[in-house]
Amino acid sequence: MQIISVGLIGFGLSGRSFIAPFLHCHPGFQLKHIYSSREQEIKKIYPSVEVTQNVNSLFQNSEIDLIIVSSPNSTHYEFAKKALLSNKHVLIEKPFVITTDEGKELISLAKEKNKVLTAFHNRRWDGDFLTIRKLLNSDKLGNIVEFESHFDRHRPNLDTANWHNQPKPGGGVLYDLGPHLIDQALVLFGKPKALFADLRVAREQGEVDDTFELILFYDKLRVILKSGVLIKELGPRFMVHGTKGSFVKYGLDPQEALLREGKLPETAHWGQDKEENYGLLNTSERKRIVTEPGNYMRLFENVYNAITQGEALEVTPESALETIRIIELAFESNHKRQVLDLTQD
Repeated sequence: MQIISVGLIGFGLSGRSFIAPFLHCHPGFQLKHIYSSREQEIKKIYPSVEVTQNVNSLFQNSEIDLIIVSSPNSTHYEFAKKALLSNKHVLIEKPFVITTDEGKELISLAKEKNKVLTAFHNRRWDGDFLTIRKLLNSDKLGNIVEFESHFDRHRPNLDTANWHNQPKPGGGVLYDLGPHLIDQALVLFGKPKALFADLRVAREQGEVDDTFELILFYDKLRVILKSGVLIKELGPRFMVHGTKGSFVKYGLDPQEALLREGKLPETAHWGQDKEENYGLLNTSERKRIVTEPGNYMRLFENVYNAITQGEALEVTPESALETIRIIELAFESNHKRQVLDLTQD
């Protein structure tokens, strides 16, 4: 098996819990270098990995094949561009970039260098989302007329030291959790014909959006995407209504909780949902249906095959860029307090 040598930029929550464990478990990847100030923490988990505080050393290292950018949002474009110019393949944590212009430049550069460029839209492999894709493909719900997706949390205390909560490029919840919800909607339904966004700062002393509602308009379909930080009593994660019935799903995909606990994706029964969280399908009969097992490893397997065999990317950079365009338009809609027509966009 061909070994892909990896340099990881950043070892925060994403790098530590969502990326490094999969590189560790996949036989085709070798995590060799990490750019981070957390050397002691890293060495306890991955003693053979070299840790550096000089990010340029990763770009200059001829042994590294793939750079994974898992640093603050505002650095994604800069680091990805340097990696591509250094003839590295690149995987970027969401959001792909901050602006569409940045994304277009990276896509052009990746084509010029003949390198793989993709984004870490891992939520395409959430079990609940896979279940919904299967349901929609089966036509059990008929024509979908309303789709509502939530990513809510209860975080009343504002952590001003966290860059997500600071008024900097890429800060705020729309750039943080928005890419997950938007990407899933675009995968299911494609580009909308119009949108409206309401962004709010719900917490006192907050300086960036921490709550949003985004409505995507299609012909006979409305997609409602919501996220809030003052939601103590969680509602459904998904509500899907069609001409033949409805599907309602509570609870988050279990992979994040397992990864935060330090569990590895090779753990038995990985990605299997709790029975009490099975979604409710109400069509000709009302019943619980088993959630498809989630598995973020499929993203890494696809990236590996794209690099070694030329397999088509599941997450194309163009699709990641479409998510960024929706985010930009959401800010515009919120500012103008208007529904924006996207048919000419």
